[in-house]
Amino acid sequence: MAVHFVKMGVLPYGPAPSDEVSALKLIEICGRTAYKSEDKITDTSAKSFVLMLKSHGHLSVLEHSNIVLKVEPVPGADPAGENRPLSYEWVLESLKDRLGFHRIFPLGPGGASGCILAGNIRAWLETLRYLRACEPAGFRFFAAQFHRFFPNLFEPAPESGDPLPHAASLMTEQDQLGLLKRDPALDLPVFVFRFVCDRGITHEVVRHRVLSFTQESTRYVNYKNKGMVLIVPEEVAGFHDEKAGALTGDDPLAQMWRDRAERLFDWYREDLARGLRPETARDILPNLLKSEIFVSGRFSGWKHFVLLRDSSHAHPRIRFLAREVRKYFEQMGLPIAENG
Repeated sequence: MAVHFVKMGVLPYGPAPSDEVSALKLIEICGRTAYKSEDKITDTSAKSFVLMLKSHGHLSVLEHSNIVLKVEPVPGADPAGENRPLSYEWVLESLKDRLGFHRIFPLGPGGASGCILAGNIRAWLETLRYLRACEPAGFRFFAAQFHRFFPNLFEPAPESGDPLPHAASLMTEQDQLGLLKRDPALDLPVFVFRFVCDRGITHEVVRHRVLSFTQESTRYVNYKNKGMVLIVPEEVAGFHDEKAGALTGDDPLAQMWRDRAERLFDWYREDLARGLRPETARDILPNLLKSEIFVSGRFSGWKHFVLLRDSSHAHPRIRFLAREVRKYFEQMGLPIAENG
């Protein structure tokens, strides 16, 4: 059958991984979902795929990640010396034009014991370029740390200049979760979900701009051979055969939906046959088209999503997504208060 009907779904991927190997694999899954080329994933394909994205400037996919550094001064460092420790205040001042892309928290009163800095891979790549231009010492320090932990994605630091008297460690997902559960203000982990929904609903999801998105692309995906997949309309849910991916039975309403879908798909294939590219032929595809979208964000962003979308005023389908996200966080020990 050329046309299929499927239910919506939510698949949590958990906190974004803190190690490079796992981070590259997750980014590859997100990127290949956009092009529906998941069949090309192998045990060794992630590195080359992500480096290809980076070289082409397709950095949005790299936002499905999280690097959290704990930066602490080396014992005995001279706080007044030329290469003095990076204070919490120094970090805030140096990253003042980049603060919206990071989470930064002090360690100890006033940050005397250092600080915690979080950001996704895209944010850190762009912040390093910023620091290179305005804070060479800070750039050398951070470039060295990122190359140490993520050698495939970050270039080695320049060797010129004295090193700053600091030590940096990488915080694991469990470390980040522990801090978040102790104090929700410590908004460190990035949580990743894959939504399977219709394209109309993805237009609502991407309005939550504090989150990051990678979506199945109708511009690049050619549905001629893959078939057209639609989300099951609520009014014919009782006729859906999940195993067959079809609307079954002789009910006039189910037949009407089958006829509509098949007619649209015929027009799509006719446009391809007369030479139109998929990016143009897609004009006839409906809002009900199934779309897979990866969405990543910190707990504060997901909390806002749930509170806004798990509401009687929200569309029933996006409310389904929000309820599944709420359930996930409840199981994680991070409940989100019900709407009034």
